[in-house]
Amino acid sequence: MQNATVTNIFWGLFLLWFGVVAAYMRGDFGTTINSPVFAIGTGVLLLWLNLVRSLLRLRLSIMTIGLGALVTGANIIVLWLNFTIPFLPELLMIAGLALVIGAFRTRNFQTF
Repeated sequence: MQNATVTNIFWGLFLLWFGVVAAYMRGDFGTTINSPVFAIGTGVLLLWLNLVRSLLRLRLSIMTIGLGALVTGANIIVLWLNFTIPFLPELLMIAGLALVIGAFRTRNFQTF
């Protein structure tokens, strides 16, 4: 199985997870995205993605491992201690931007 196939499967699982949580929240996407339960599930999916990659002897992604651990751990703290983590959204945006920039730097894109 190729890495792209595994990634696509987990994107599908992520969309299913998002839909289930959104349906539970009665379609209120703002509440869904801000839900610690949604964030913990998303973090767990990212960690499982790399576990499956490891079992299939595919290349692991340090970024998704770190992001999964950060999102899961941070939101467990939020749920258990009713504690907020300053700048967590900004850290996630920086991580996302790093992924996008990294993708452009490592690929040979052809211009039309």
